[in-house]
Amino acid sequence: MTQDTNTALSPRVRAMLDRFPPPRPGLPSIAIGFSRDTVWIGEQIELVTATWLPRSVRDRLRRLPVISSPALTGLWIARNQQLPIPAGTRLVGGQVCDLYVSWQTIFSLDAGKVEAPPATLTYNLPTSTAYFAPEERKTFRSTPATIVVRPIPATLLGALGTGPTARNIKLSWRGAVNLLRAGTPAIVELAILGDGNLTLWPAPTITWPAGVHVYPEPTIERQIPAQGLISGEKRFRFTVVADSAGVLTLPAVRYLYFDPATVQVVPATAATVTLPILQRGVAPTDRRSMRVMGVRDVPLATRLVRSWWALLLVAAMLPLLLLRRGGRRGTGVVPQRDKVSDPERELRAALGAPVAAGQDHVIAALRLRGVPRDEAEHIHRWLGAVGRRRYGPSKAELPDPPPVISQVIKRLRTPATIAVLLIAALPLHAQRDDGIARFAGGDYPGAARAFEADVRAEPNAAGIWRDLGAARWIQHDDVSAAAAWLRAFSLAPRDALLRDEWALAATIPADVRARAPTIPLSRDELLLFALGLWLVSAVAIHVRWHRVAWGGGAVCAAALALGTVRWYSERPGEGLVTASTTLRISPHPATMPVGELAAWSIVRVERRFDNWVLVGGQLNTPGSVVGLSVDGWIPAAAVAPIGPLD
Repeated sequence: MTQDTNTALSPRVRAMLDRFPPPRPGLPSIAIGFSRDTVWIGEQIELVTATWLPRSVRDRLRRLPVISSPALTGLWIARNQQLPIPAGTRLVGGQVCDLYVSWQTIFSLDAGKVEAPPATLTYNLPTSTAYFAPEERKTFRSTPATIVVRPIPATLLGALGTGPTARNIKLSWRGAVNLLRAGTPAIVELAILGDGNLTLWPAPTITWPAGVHVYPEPTIERQIPAQGLISGEKRFRFTVVADSAGVLTLPAVRYLYFDPATVQVVPATAATVTLPILQRGVAPTDRRSMRVMGVRDVPLATRLVRSWWALLLVAAMLPLLLLRRGGRRGTGVVPQRDKVSDPERELRAALGAPVAAGQDHVIAALRLRGVPRDEAEHIHRWLGAVGRRRYGPSKAELPDPPPVISQVIKRLRTPATIAVLLIAALPLHAQRDDGIARFAGGDYPGAARAFEADVRAEPNAAGIWRDLGAARWIQHDDVSAAAAWLRAFSLAPRDALLRDEWALAATIPADVRARAPTIPLSRDELLLFALGLWLVSAVAIHVRWHRVAWGGGAVCAAALALGTVRWYSERPGEGLVTASTTLRISPHPATMPVGELAAWSIVRVERRFDNWVLVGGQLNTPGSVVGLSVDGWIPAAAVAPIGPLD
């Protein structure tokens, strides 16, 4: 028996090795043979070329021998192993001979007798052991090989139709991954699995139900060799668009094929599949449902952490000082109530709001200072009445101020509120209603420009980022809108209106949606939460509440860790690629391209130069599981920053 030295050899080829006997002692030989003498049309066969080469001859060669396999015509070659590979070794007449095998996997296309021409073995053998000895050319030819291809029986042709020759075929529907919506395109697939020539399998006949539009897509083939047979799956893909909500029934499909093993026409059936069709998603004409609120205040936690970080650091160190030296109790001076002469003027002075600031801005500032909602709304109604009387057509007497005004002004005059006022008062002077007015008037590009100017003036105003996303989304700039909303999420993750807009924008990919925070706390709120727990733990240690101290310390450490992770994921410089663009090695359109960045790719901006940015991203090459990380230059207009770039 021949020793199998190549475990990767096809089992069907390995089964033929015993059909090629070893040569006469000291001489090479070459032979060819089909795996079968008779096959049905369309059935898989192998043509094997086997070459026996004595080592006594091989060791004398100065160059490798040339083995030429037969060149076939009228047959479909599915696999061609032209390079001979070692397949066995045998001792013949006291000499070691090696067997080299090459083969072709073919499918017959026509009935009749097919003859394969001879294969040849050619090498140059030196006439002596001298280095410059002449060489003698040796050529060996095999005998031809023949095979008979039988046609499909005439009694089966009528039932078969255009069906292929195959084995073990199975059909199945594969629905869309995401839920289907009326009016939204989705891809469904009809997968055919089995053994045979996948390329020659025709498309099945499908009777589609009414109320659905079908558009064929390119077919996908994937070969999976199994036990030497060419197997795999062929996926026929279709884009379907349903007219209305309901249930889409993918019909049963009957696929006939000729099985050469049983010499019968066998039907393969795909069962019906029902897919729910949801109501229409947000259409381009429905994008006007987005709203802008004009709330431009910076979240209090963000103001405290990013403006008063030094005081927070001192507060964090205070428990250490108190535990070491003991604290002192001081007496505070309670400011006396001043008589309110002009309530509106003193209220604006206490808030730091200019006279031109609208009543909505005044109420937003009150809510930011901790004034309860009912009191703020009471003042809001009073300011509205004052405005109507003061600027209306008739000069009527101004309404009396509500009693709550004096209490609110008293609270605003406390030293703690004045400290917060110094942080929060400056952006109020830069607030403008230009973007809101343009949005209400339908000038969405102008509103987006106004909101962009506002976020440049105050990058930490979550409401402006949310309004900017709405203005961009209505203009079908979905990538830039998602970038603005992600920035708003980092500042105000509990904003209900922001969550509604994010859910309404159905065009955002799933991987981008995953970047929205799931924990409804910003990184600044997590830091303040950790600071509060640290102070509570310090007090608990001082009064010997050890369980409270340990519990508060553990939660404090968890909050700090989560805040650190959030800070790392929200570092400035990230952006989304707005459209597919070419990554280049330098900031010039004529330079060599590095690759292509697809739309919605997440990149990190490293540097700017004129109208170009140096970004780092991942190129997803076909067939790769992990993207290749590369750096390159793209136009600055092709990146929608997630927040400020610096």
